[in-house]
Amino acid sequence: MKLWGRIVGVFLLVMAALFAGVAVALPEARPVSIGTTLLLIAAAIFGVPALVRLFTSFTGDEEVLRNGTPAWARVVSFQPTGWRYNRHYPIIRFGLHVELGGAVYPVEIKQAIEPEWFNRLAPGVEVGVRVDRSDRKNVVIDTRQPIRSGGMGTR
Repeated sequence: MKLWGRIVGVFLLVMAALFAGVAVALPEARPVSIGTTLLLIAAAIFGVPALVRLFTSFTGDEEVLRNGTPAWARVVSFQPTGWRYNRHYPIIRFGLHVELGGAVYPVEIKQAIEPEWFNRLAPGVEVGVRVDRSDRKNVVIDTRQPIRSGGMGTR
């Protein structure tokens, strides 16, 4: 889990401990404090990791960008979702044909991209991608690579 997710999770657990202390010290506040403690613990254990997964699915998984297998993918389709990450980066649904190890296979992903990339994208262009070594369907567009006009397999 990302560092910010761990920090938020620890903060929620500290708050849960404080509410548990209130439940012990003030019997009249016990029902509300115990309920709040349980909600905070559940949020720390289940909610924060889910949010981290959600946001990394939009921003591109840094782990895959760092350690994934480099490849190329042809953009088959792309459609803005209407959502933005950090108010600046549009989140796009991409249909890609990934070429990896001589095989080409389809993948659909959602990823936030830099706004200047948006006008350069069109069906048929090729983008550099990184493919998760343990799950080839987990693909992240590597915006450090140039966008190329079509022609996969002609290199």
